[in-house]
Amino acid sequence: MATMGDIKHSIHSIAEMQQITRAMHLISTSKMRKAIVRYENNRVHFERVQSALKDILTHTRDLSHPYFGESEGGRAAYVVIAADKGMCGGYNHNVLNFALSAMQKSKERYILTIGQEARAFFERRGFMVDVEFLHVSQNPSLYNARNITRDILELYENGIMDEVYVVYTRFISAIRQEPRILKLLPVSMSNLAGISTETQYSGELYYHPSPKEVFDILVPQYIVGLVYGCLVQSYASEHSARMTAMESATNNAEEMIANLTRQYNRARQYAITNEISEIIAALDAMK
Repeated sequence: MATMGDIKHSIHSIAEMQQITRAMHLISTSKMRKAIVRYENNRVHFERVQSALKDILTHTRDLSHPYFGESEGGRAAYVVIAADKGMCGGYNHNVLNFALSAMQKSKERYILTIGQEARAFFERRGFMVDVEFLHVSQNPSLYNARNITRDILELYENGIMDEVYVVYTRFISAIRQEPRILKLLPVSMSNLAGISTETQYSGELYYHPSPKEVFDILVPQYIVGLVYGCLVQSYASEHSARMTAMESATNNAEEMIANLTRQYNRARQYAITNEISEIIAALDAMK
């Protein structure tokens, strides 16, 4: 049976841990809300870029550009977004196992990781990580999205890969997040199936100075928006999952403290009863 000192020490340790989990819950709540605001502020601009891109594809005949079309090769690159640390429930486990499953269809694959948990996951399973983007998972900024897009486009334009996908966690609500895979390159009409165009006309578009120069500017902006959206939604999902995990840990700590407090009170009552019994026994012996 645990002594009163042991129980008291356990209560003190759990109470300190509860303070940490409660603080982490509050921090994650704040970060999640800020991430959603950041995403909403960029969403309007990104939707306009998507709409313009679909409008161009709809009214362009015989379009030939390296960024467009259907890939026939089997070399696929996967940009996998996870967290830099754990303690966020099943967030890392879900998205990383989803990414691993999605990769099985590719004959030749390249792995680009965002987040230390993603790199560690693939290395533990014997996969070589080709590119690692450092210090990005906790800073989903447009600056980082542009840097990632620049590296992806450079590899794609040099013919190293035929397709590029991003695996991320979509933020649906504070209690629901789902792993998703999104195709970045090459761009096709299937990528824009749910996007509506702002203009209703028929005919063919002409470009100045040329279609290639227009798409050289427009498509990278489109991909930057996609990457940024995936980064922000993954960031919000991570902190939402951590918020839920820390709330559960806080509640569990409170329950453990209540149970230990009852044990402590019983042990204290037992000790008091023993002392009274010893005193009574001593008085009887003196008589």
